[in-house]
Amino acid sequence: MLAVILKFFGGGIVGQVGKQINTAIKAKLDAKNSTERIAADENIATLNAQRDILIAEQSDRLTKWIRPAFAAPFILYLWKIIVWDKMLGLGATPDLSTEQHYIMGVVVGAYFLTRPFEKRRK
Repeated sequence: MLAVILKFFGGGIVGQVGKQINTAIKAKLDAKNSTERIAADENIATLNAQRDILIAEQSDRLTKWIRPAFAAPFILYLWKIIVWDKMLGLGATPDLSTEQHYIMGVVVGAYFLTRPFEKRRK
């Protein structure tokens, strides 16, 4: 199960960028004028750079674990609250501080809320 969580949070990003590159190439092929082709070329170059950075990060043993390691405490905290405290009724977890709530919101937003905006950008 840990492998599935780690793959979800750290492994699918390169594939998403690859899909965006394919969409940008299609947009270039469908471009009706040189302005649209130039814009598509710029988008392709940007996405290729993002992909290259992500691949380089994933090749380093340390950097490929940073994102999942940063999210892990919040995943464990939420699982404990939902499963242990609420579903099983076996505990009471103290609330996070205001700063910790903010950080958790950023982590959740980074993983779940930015994807629709990435799709709109295409």
